[in-house]
Amino acid sequence: MQKKIMRKQLFILVGMIMLSSLTLKAQVEDTSFVILPDSSNFITASMIISSPGNAIYAQVGHVALRMECPRYHLDFCFSFEEEHGTIGVLKCFFGKTYARIIAMPTDQFIERFKIKGRQTMQYTLNLNLREKQELWRRLDNDLVDETVRHFNLLQNNCLLVACQSVKAAMEKEKIIINDWPEQFKMNNGEIIKYYTRSAPWLQFLCNTFIGTEGDVLRGYEERMGPELLPQVLRAALIVDEQGNKRPLLTEEKELSPLIKKFKASPASPMWVFGALLIITIIISFAQLKWKLKWLPKALDVLFMVFVTLMGMIFIYTSFVSGLFGKHWNWYLIPCNPLPLIIWLIWRKRKWFYKVYLFYTVVLLLFIIATPLTQQLDLPHQLITASLAVRCCCHYVQGRIQNQSMKQEE
Repeated sequence: MQKKIMRKQLFILVGMIMLSSLTLKAQVEDTSFVILPDSSNFITASMIISSPGNAIYAQVGHVALRMECPRYHLDFCFSFEEEHGTIGVLKCFFGKTYARIIAMPTDQFIERFKIKGRQTMQYTLNLNLREKQELWRRLDNDLVDETVRHFNLLQNNCLLVACQSVKAAMEKEKIIINDWPEQFKMNNGEIIKYYTRSAPWLQFLCNTFIGTEGDVLRGYEERMGPELLPQVLRAALIVDEQGNKRPLLTEEKELSPLIKKFKASPASPMWVFGALLIITIIISFAQLKWKLKWLPKALDVLFMVFVTLMGMIFIYTSFVSGLFGKHWNWYLIPCNPLPLIIWLIWRKRKWFYKVYLFYTVVLLLFIIATPLTQQLDLPHQLITASLAVRCCCHYVQGRIQNQSMKQEE
């Protein structure tokens, strides 16, 4: 508790120093540092962008803000971060990941990426002294107040928080970008696929939960990612009240080199679920041809549990709380608790095998509908095709058994 109070006091003191910008005489003062006549170099504000890492939450990179006061040897990175680890990732996809502003000395912050071989770039912002003071004050307030927010991949992430903090600090000036990268013509689903093109399992998870948000064309900031941010920063201008313009950036430099480039797993979703479809076809053929029993039953149990469980997850993440907000999820059509309910109630009826035909048709139509929305993609439809094969197999088997019973009668 005492350490927590001391940390708060430290950052309150930092904020006071930045707001006053007075030439305080202290032991930490670096008198060799020459302040320009307009004091514009008293504080430096920069964007820090890191390259993608191997952890699933790091596979699109990271963005933070660096605030420096060389005169008093103050140098901190402010970063909006969510819970990490397996639990953090699971909570993230359930819309329950909490995130907040943290601060640490820049050398420690950079070291986190350096030891993992990740590149870190610095982009120095061309803000005036008052704007840099206001930015530091706002970041300090977020830190001291321990503001906690829900992480949202499109509307509340590290990049958006950093950009919004900078914009909020600019009272009488504004940032304009006349030349947006070509990728910003993409909608949510397309640009997420672009950012995750080198991380197939992350792309698979995003496509699983994005729902109808994938077909929405949101604002430029919400479609911005760490990969395209440098292009945007280079094209950005600051416009003052008189209409005068100046570049947003004054300098960019590398703080740590790229040593270890992120490598995706060779076992991509397409190959894994393609293999699942082949196995399902082989087992279904063996069931019809040689009356194989235990293996098809085990596969059916697996599919039924999967369909029911995922359906319940989709209902929760889509209509209660989700990574992309509330929306309709198209995968609720093949994955929902209804098949289990129907099977429990009517499975002993003679006509029940016809239900499998109906469901087979529904699944095939769902596969055909793939081009209609950004959410549907090949890996997911391979799973859907596997479900369709099992339903078709049950229909054929049920029809054969029904015809045999009629002949016996």
